Amino acid sequence: MLLLHGLGSSLLDWQPQIEYLAQSCRVYALDLRGHGHSEPLRAPVSMADLAADVADFIRAMGIQPCILVGISMGGMITFQLLAEQPHLVRAAVVINSAPSFLLDSWRVRGQVWLRLTLVRLLGLRTMGRVLAARLFPKPEQQSLRELLAQRIVGNDRTSYLHAMRAIPGWSALPAVQAVDTPLLVITGDRDYTPLAYKQAYVAQLRNAELAVVEDSGHATPLDQPVRLNALLERFIRARR
Repeated sequence: MLLLHGLGSSLLDWQPQIEYLAQSCRVYALDLRGHGHSEPLRAPVSMADLAADVADFIRAMGIQPCILVGISMGGMITFQLLAEQPHLVRAAVVINSAPSFLLDSWRVRGQVWLRLTLVRLLGLRTMGRVLAARLFPKPEQQSLRELLAQRIVGNDRTSYLHAMRAIPGWSALPAVQAVDTPLLVITGDRDYTPLAYKQAYVAQLRNAELAVVEDSGHATPLDQPVRLNALLERFIRARR
């Protein structure tokens, strides 16, 4: 199993899953280009570029076909890889993600504009605090808020902006509709995009199922690790 993190994150966000899943399978995780310990981004990058990196990693480690798991932007990369090189993926799980990010609504445009403006004008520290408060609103989630804010501020600002600009306008949906790879789509019931949106795109895919994690936002691996681990384990067992 190979785990792909989201924008502004790193493989560290998968620690609860790595520790649990390593009991039953071989688990890999990587820092995407411009994130964690990978080299920073100093030029624009596309979703296809990021997916090509993952494909190179899969081949270099000799783990094809693997079970690929991606959250948010990592889920988009998963869809991109399914569209371009499905033979590398035995099965896939996407968490709080989608096969396209088209700027076809003012709400989506506003979210992108707000995130870019926060980073450019106020920096990653302020954006990290705003994002952490939104992802973990409960009083008992104070430690998660502090952890996320700390990890966001540890990003390279230029790399973050380049990576984020790869998302708007991207779509892999037409190609993914022709893929038969088993796919589990997991969403938190409080994710950014509504459940109806995920239900609509899952219905367009050939071999996909949808699972909803209650009382979870966009950061399901962190706010509901036990429930997510159970879903992943069930999916793995079904593939054996």
